[in-house]
Amino acid sequence: MKTFLKYTLILAGLLTVWTGGLQAQTPLDEAVRRADVPPAWPDCEPKLTDCTKSRMADFIAANLQMPPEAKAQGVGGVVIMEFVIEKNGMVGEVKPLKDPGMGLGTEATRVINLLKTKKIKWTPAENEGKKVPFRYTVPVSFNLNLPEGTKSVSKESDTKVSNEILDIAEVMPRYAGCDTITNDSIDCTFMKVVSHVKANLKYPDEAFKNKVQGQVVTEFVVDTDGSIKNAMVKKGIGSGCDEEVLRVIGLMPNWIPGMQSGKAVKVRMTLPILFQIPKQ
Repeated sequence: MKTFLKYTLILAGLLTVWTGGLQAQTPLDEAVRRADVPPAWPDCEPKLTDCTKSRMADFIAANLQMPPEAKAQGVGGVVIMEFVIEKNGMVGEVKPLKDPGMGLGTEATRVINLLKTKKIKWTPAENEGKKVPFRYTVPVSFNLNLPEGTKSVSKESDTKVSNEILDIAEVMPRYAGCDTITNDSIDCTFMKVVSHVKANLKYPDEAFKNKVQGQVVTEFVVDTDGSIKNAMVKKGIGSGCDEEVLRVIGLMPNWIPGMQSGKAVKVRMTLPILFQIPKQ
C-alpha cells in the first residue's frame, strides 16, 4: 500500500464543554484562555464547573439541528466554536475555529449566537480579583443519526449511565495524554488523533490504482475503561479503504473515558476520513 497522500480528518462526538460572554466587543485574540476564577453559567457557581458544562450542553442540545446538506451527504462531525465572555458576562465575538463544512459551521454559529439573542448573562471570569474577557472554546457535535430538523440529544442522555452508549457526555472522552480538562484539551485530542491517522493510514493499492476517492465515515465506542470497542463503517467507499480506516482505529491506545454525573460512561465517537489523490 502506498503512503496515504492527503486526508481530511473530522473528529466527532466530542461535545465536551469547558469553562469559558458583550460589551464593546473584545477580539478573540485579546481575551484570556485561563483565569483564576473561570466564567460560569448564570445559575452555576464558578468553582462548580460540572454545572456550567451541563447547562451549556443542555442549551446546545435544545437548539441544534442537522443541516440538510450534511444530512443528505450522510456526514456528521464536530465544529469547534470559540466565543468571548465579556467582563459584563455577556457573549461577544463568536467564531468557528474548525469547521468541516456541509453547513455544520453555520448551524453551530447560529446556536452559539443564540446566547446573545437570548441575552444569557454569565458570571464573568476573574484574574487577580478583576473581571476579564474570557476566550471560551466548545465543540459542537453533529450526530449522523440525527434526523434533519430535530434536536441532537435527548434529555434522557443526562440521566442514563451504566451500560447505555451516549452520543454526548458532560465530560467527553479524551485521547491518551490529554489529561487536563481545559480549553486546550479539545485541540489536544483533535491533534493527537490527526497525528495517529497521519502516522498510520495508508492508501490501499487497489483504491489508488483505480483512483477510488471519497469519505469513509466510521463510528467507535470509548468504553468505561477507555478501550476502543465496536468500530464499524457507517458509510464506505470500498476498494480496501473501509478496512484501512478500521485498522487504524484499532491501533489507537486506550482513551480517557467520558464522564456523566461523576461516573465513567460509554461514549460513541464518529470519525470521517477523506481519501483523496492529489492532482498531478
